[in-house]
Amino acid sequence: MYSITAAPATVSHLVRIDGYSRTKNLRRGRFIEAMNFTVGGHRWFIRFYPNGHGPRDVGVVSVYVGIAGAYRRGGGDAKPVIADARFSLVDRDGRPAPPSFVQGMPAVDFSGNDFGMNIKRAELETSGFLKDDGFLVRCELGFVNSAGDGDGRRGVQIKEGIKVPPPNLHRHLADLLWKNQSSGDVFIEVQGKTFTAHRWMLAARSPVMAAELSSSDSDDAADTDADATKNTMMTLRVDDDMDAETFRALLHFIYTDALPPPPQPRARDTKAKEDEAAAAEAARRLHAAAARYGMERLQLMCEDALCRSLSVLTVASTLVFAEKHGCRVLKAACLDFLSCKRKLRQVTRLDDDFRLLTTTCPSVIKELFAQVLK
Repeated sequence: MYSITAAPATVSHLVRIDGYSRTKNLRRGRFIEAMNFTVGGHRWFIRFYPNGHGPRDVGVVSVYVGIAGAYRRGGGDAKPVIADARFSLVDRDGRPAPPSFVQGMPAVDFSGNDFGMNIKRAELETSGFLKDDGFLVRCELGFVNSAGDGDGRRGVQIKEGIKVPPPNLHRHLADLLWKNQSSGDVFIEVQGKTFTAHRWMLAARSPVMAAELSSSDSDDAADTDADATKNTMMTLRVDDDMDAETFRALLHFIYTDALPPPPQPRARDTKAKEDEAAAAEAARRLHAAAARYGMERLQLMCEDALCRSLSVLTVASTLVFAEKHGCRVLKAACLDFLSCKRKLRQVTRLDDDFRLLTTTCPSVIKELFAQVLK
């Protein structure tokens, strides 16, 4: 049932900020346009400032909303656009953050300025809301004068009050895979470990698995009648060149369309370096598995993860991998990383890694030094 009220019109937008780590080098005041929308005849923007909005914003990230274009530049002729603004961090399930990550501004005039929230970078990075190199922000505007009609009257609005949370199908499918295995109809054996899955999901997500399942169905039908086959658990065996953890990550993507969450980093420096190298190796193995099963989106996601996590410890082995598997963008990212002479000197001090690069990909070494000497 809907009610008619004279309360201010309210609009709410959920904005995801992706690629957080890649934006840290932007200068203060530089922004990334996160969203545009139209309300009350005005074009609005939501902008992400990775290093703060103004000159006094030190050690913060900022998210601001405002009116775009000529209206704000209209000087004295611009009529007031009064609104209550509210910003809050949101987790993946749509649940709001605690009060420390909520900022509200009552009855501000957007005709001459934009407004937003500042979040201390250190608090954001340890809050748990920053996941998969991104975070969610909800921006709500409650208009006092009908989204900028300019006459100062409170417009008559239809108040629905329904907020729809983000999609959560991936969570239900993950539960189906890991918590409700009795519903599965296929066993997959990988290096002594057995996974239970669903034929319809595997066939829908991978053309190679669809062919393997069809072939196994044909073999079963040769020995049993059709009714018996429907109730028989099928078994697929994966070659020994793929490890169980890689196949587990592959299954996670098949059911959720996302990479598995990274493990929590360990505090000690040596342990952190081991984790960094292990994560890069896991991404390379998963890329190879995705190629084997014809899953191009997963291959690109792995390449993106490898690009974002390049370091002195991982760049040599990742460059060898990129050259071997024809990953041109990943290769270019590695060469760009090594074109910094300081980083290149650090890599050359890692005898095993640099020897791997020189013996496996001598042509790449030529490309690298040609790029450095430009």
